[in-house]
Amino acid sequence: MFTIISFKSDFKMSCEKTSCIESIMIPPAMVDENDSITVVAKVLLQTNKGCVFVASGGEVIGIITERDVLRFILKEGGIFSPEIEAKDFMVKPVVSISKSATISDADDLMYKTNVNRLAVVEEEGSLIVCLLYTSDAADEEDSVDLGGRRI
Repeated sequence: MFTIISFKSDFKMSCEKTSCIESIMIPPAMVDENDSITVVAKVLLQTNKGCVFVASGGEVIGIITERDVLRFILKEGGIFSPEIEAKDFMVKPVVSISKSATISDADDLMYKTNVNRLAVVEEEGSLIVCLLYTSDAADEEDSVDLGGRRI
């Protein structure tokens, strides 16, 4: 058994590792590449998803997590311009996996690429959903030092 935490809520569901990830897909939240950091933060709060995908011309070009927003604000010393746009601090490329893959495949891919969320696609370039991995291990070189604590 393998536990996945949906970022739709804190509800935990157990699934066989051989189950198709299609059985646990969740609709994504989206923002435009030109949306401000304020809009991104509002979408994150309103959708309660933990991440948003960044689109340009109908194509997904990046991802922003709540943690990315917090890191950006801390790196700017808590002061930032509301003109900062999603494209200025999004993470790219977005790691994707086919909706026909298994949970075990998704687990392996997230481990190999050191990501917590995947874009699940039906075919190349068409976003369907995202998943949240239970491990929230931070990349040490991306972390921010807060007086002895790293986030």
